[in-house]
Amino acid sequence: MWQGPKALVTTKPGKSEKCVNEILNKILLKDVDAKVVEYVKNVLVIYSNLDPLIIYGMLFSSPPSCAEKIYPFQLIINTSDEREIILNSVVFARQKLKDFKKFYVKCYNRGIKVNCKEIEIGVGIGLKDLASVDFKDPEVIVHINVLNSLAGVSILKKGQEKFRTTLSNKI
Repeated sequence: MWQGPKALVTTKPGKSEKCVNEILNKILLKDVDAKVVEYVKNVLVIYSNLDPLIIYGMLFSSPPSCAEKIYPFQLIINTSDEREIILNSVVFARQKLKDFKKFYVKCYNRGIKVNCKEIEIGVGIGLKDLASVDFKDPEVIVHINVLNSLAGVSILKKGQEKFRTTLSNKI
């Protein structure tokens, strides 16, 4: 049986059902217990026994035609309380941001009312002595996806969450 949410995938409008099948076709090869659920419209959550970065690699190597972005959950915070999300995200990001000088925080509320601006500012302040906030040219972005009863944290390089990059991202 699957353990917990490992990644979140956003889809093109109206393509969620197709995307569920495309994602499952790739993941079931390595995890027969995997499950993909449409959490809210155009937002899919992947449950699996696989490591989140393995799922990321499998989907990124052969992207589903309907998918827009993927966020592998490197940390799951089992609450939607802003203070707990800030505290746990800061502790986790401090371990991961040691080699980076510029970052910013992006929060997404996925079907729940949460103060994302408070989370972004709180995490940014918590990391200010470690690296500087840079919205134009960050080395990494701390993505926080807040769902009903949990928050998933992903630390990715700029544009790494996108399945398809535009010409301006390649230059």
